[in-house]
Amino acid sequence: MKILICDTLNKQVVEELYKIGDCVDISTSLTKHKDLKKHIQDSEIIVIRSSTKLTKEILKYGKKLIIIARCGVGVDNIDTEFAKSQNIAVTNSPTANLISVVELTVALVINASRRISLADKNVKDGKWDRSEFLGIELSGKTMGIVGFGKVGQLVAERMKSFGMSIIFYDPFVTEWHGTEEKKELDELLQLSDVVSIHVIKTKETENLISKEKLDLLKDNSIVVNTSRGNVIDEEYLIELLKSKRIFGVGLDVYSNEPPINTDAYLDINLTTTPHIGASTFEAQLKAGMDTVANIKKILSGDKSVEI
Repeated sequence: MKILICDTLNKQVVEELYKIGDCVDISTSLTKHKDLKKHIQDSEIIVIRSSTKLTKEILKYGKKLIIIARCGVGVDNIDTEFAKSQNIAVTNSPTANLISVVELTVALVINASRRISLADKNVKDGKWDRSEFLGIELSGKTMGIVGFGKVGQLVAERMKSFGMSIIFYDPFVTEWHGTEEKKELDELLQLSDVVSIHVIKTKETENLISKEKLDLLKDNSIVVNTSRGNVIDEEYLIELLKSKRIFGVGLDVYSNEPPINTDAYLDINLTTTPHIGASTFEAQLKAGMDTVANIKKILSGDKSVEI
């Protein structure tokens, strides 16, 4: 059985995959797209992370393919409908990177509230302009969480320890008995001092936080997005930040990756990271080991891990 590894995996995970079949690793190839088309033709299993796109056009080459294994939660880089039409099982590891994404979210919120990125650059430039970096305390403020799944709930737990009140928007949460209050999206945006976005990429969430929605934000609020880039109007968000209508922004994800308008990111209270929410040793190991376990289950006839 041939296993095609398309993205960089933890060494221990690769060793486990070699126990299942013969592996071909193209993760560091300089001609990765060409190699993908070549090797997918006789591969039974393909293992990917977020950077490899398995479109219908690519999957058509995979005549022997039986399993697509995604190390991570999102599967928007896979044409799942076409895969299923070809009887290709698709599996992912939705809980492996939860803590890593949560901790990055908290870091971006703190960074924005204290203008840490700008202050850091100021010192490294040989300056000492302390008066320019007046921050905002989180204690006593309201955080609005858009998408109250596992990540959103874990973020809420941590931000409550800062003395923040939590409200959330999630149409899929029909009953909630916790201390957090459920709100409609418009009301959440109007009430929140900090807005943190935690939704998956679907047709319904595309441009969910549109220009019109962004105009509802409180003055001097903070917006953080560690979910998917196309759920928010990034250009208008940056405009609001440049005009100082809002206080700060933290972005780990973008509509285009890598982003193409980085000149607009300079000299404003914006912290940017290159989609590293799941990029910790612990998350990568757990995602990989979960993926190996899922592959074994599918091969043994267990379909419970398929999406």
